[in-house]
Formats: sequence, structure tokens, C-alpha cells
Amino acid sequence: MDPAELRLKNFIPPEKFPWKSALGWEYDSGNYPAALRKAMEMVGYEALRKEQAEKRARGELMGIGISSFTEIVGAGPSKQFDILGLKMFDSCELRIHPTGKALARFGTKSQGQGHETTYAQIIAEELGIPAAQVQVEEGDTDTAPYGLGTYASRSTPTAGAAGSLAARKVREKAKKIAAHLLECSPDDLVWEPGKFSVKGSPSRSKTIQEIAFAAYTNHPQGMEAGLEAVSYYDPPNLTFPFGSYIAVVDIDRGTGQVKVRRFVAVDDCGNIINPMIVDGQIHGGLAMGLAPALLEEISYDDDGNITGGSFMDYLLPTAMETPSWETAKTVTPSPHHPFGAKGVGESATVGAPPAIANAVVDALAHVGVRHVDIPITPEKVWRLLKEKGLAE
Repeated sequence: MDPAELRLKNFIPPEKFPWKSALGWEYDSGNYPAALRKAMEMVGYEALRKEQAEKRARGELMGIGISSFTEIVGAGPSKQFDILGLKMFDSCELRIHPTGKALARFGTKSQGQGHETTYAQIIAEELGIPAAQVQVEEGDTDTAPYGLGTYASRSTPTAGAAGSLAARKVREKAKKIAAHLLECSPDDLVWEPGKFSVKGSPSRSKTIQEIAFAAYTNHPQGMEAGLEAVSYYDPPNLTFPFGSYIAVVDIDRGTGQVKVRRFVAVDDCGNIINPMIVDGQIHGGLAMGLAPALLEEISYDDDGNITGGSFMDYLLPTAMETPSWETAKTVTPSPHHPFGAKGVGESATVGAPPAIANAVVDALAHVGVRHVDIPITPEKVWRLLKEKGLAE
């Protein structure tokens, strides 16, 4: 059976979500067939299979590898996750200054994922404050609120959610201040990003900046002054990003060299905050997925000494080895997350190695090859070719 057909037969159907796994985890949402079909369409799957058959008849080695994966990220719900007894929820402290500008503190720490941009955009979306006027601080143990850090694709699913909920708390207080300023009931106000206005009278409105100033200068009597909030976000569930990747490889029969001719990656990480940041993480993850598939290996001699003493013999992918990644998205929001996000930082490192390994095996399947250990070095492939009588 064709590998794509096999997967399409066995995917959890979209209408069956949320799906309880055999081990009790509840997959929040997914449309796995849509991601694979999109990847197949992008890569021209049927045409590639015809090309492969023609090349095989001429003695050329071409393989097509598919990897469809689901991740379990966003750790985590306190009922299931802790580190040495410390529960793994995350928090945000959000303060709106009298100027209308904001300070947001988080317990995570960016390692290059662009938290400063993403978190600012989340708060800007909730409050209508320009993202450039949201100062993000994280990872400073003198000032940071409680958090269990950045790893396992958990920053947006946990800390980002905390930022969103803190902003919503701020907005609720801002609504009461706006009602005081506009001399109406809070129930008579309509919110649109950046301002509250009176129902049926849009000209009567107060911006979030005007409300912030009033929070320190003209707040209702009996209300505590200031405009700030803290949110401790304890996720009700993990999030389950997914994707389908297709790699196309050509193998040199003389050297065993594997060349990744094309690589299509379709990811679904729920609602996306910043497409450029997501693409950057996927591109980096794909490069780091290519690395263990074809290059990276910690090897030892008979005495237990590591033989890779430098980057001359421990191989890292450079622009020379890295193909031009072709990426796309499907969007299946998480139903339990405050804004439907799922996390994406490690997805590509999950999907890339098996897609490449499957492509190599596919190129040699007609001579009985069913498995090749990664990293799939030219020497390994050449020995297989020699064994199967395919080496030139």
C-alpha cells in the first residue's frame, strides 16, 4: 500500500476530536488528513511517484519519504506535571502605566524564539495598546513572576496564555473605569480593540490610554487605583500540534551520497501570533532535523573516547547541505487555550528526521531495504548499495 494511503486510512478523523488516547491523554483538536493532503498537493505527489518508477527502470535511485506526527506540548496541567514538586503552570504580571504604555513580566526566557515580539502582540491584541508600547521582561529572577521556564514548546501555550488572561483582567477593570468616565452602566459599553464606546452612541468613547490615565487620576470612589493584573495560568490540558512532511531524495550510486532535492513541511500549531516567527522556528527546526538524519553522530573508539573532537568530524548542517524548505500551514485551533494556540518550537525536529530516513528507505525498498540507522552517512548507504549490487 502507498505510504500516504496507509496514513490517510489510519488517521484519527477530524470529527472524532477531542480524542482520548489509550494512555488517557486527550488530544485537543486536529485535522491530520488536511495537513498530509496539502503536503502531497504542494510536492506533486502523484507525479513524483511516476518519476520514481521511471528512474528506477533506468537504474537511478530516488526516494519519497513521509512523516506525519503529533506532538504533546504545553506542559503543563498541575494535576499531571511538576518538577521536584513545583507545579508547571506559568504566570504574567501586567501593569498599564498612566501613559497607556504597558510592562509585562513573565517567568519564561527567550532563547531566540522572539518572545519579546510574540508576548507584546498577544497583549496588544487583547488591549489595543500598540505592540511597540508593550515592554516585555522575562527571566530576571529579581523581578520575574513564577514560571517553570522555556522548553518543550510551552512558552506560548502557558506563559502566552497567562499574558492573555492578565490582559483580560485589566480590560474588565478598564470597563468599570470607562463606565465611570462616560457616566453609564458597564453593561452599556461595547469593546473594540483600544477603546470602549457606549452602545448606539459610538462617538461617546474612551480609549485604553485615557482609561489608564484615569486609573491613576480619576478612578471611581471605592475602587483601588491603578491598572494592573496577575494571572497564574494552569492549563486544563496539553496542546497537540501536528504536521505532515514529505522529503524527496536522490542517492548517488557511486558515493552513497544522499541529496535532499525537495522538502515540504506542513505544520499546524493552532492560531498563529506572528507568522514570520513561526516560520523562523520551523526553518531552524528543519535544519536541526536534517542534522541527525544525515550528519550528526556521537561516536566512540574501542576505549570509549569520543572520536568527534571538532566540527571537522562532528558534522553540522550549513547552508550548503540545507535544502530550500517549502513550508505551509493548516490552522486547527486548540479549543481549551485562551486564543487557540498550540506551540511549534520543536515540531520540525520531530518530523524532519523520519521523513528523510523514510525517503532513503523508499529509494532502496525495491531491493529489500526496510531500515537504515540514522545518521544515514554516505558510507552506510554505499555499503548497502555494495551489498545489494547497486554500487557503481
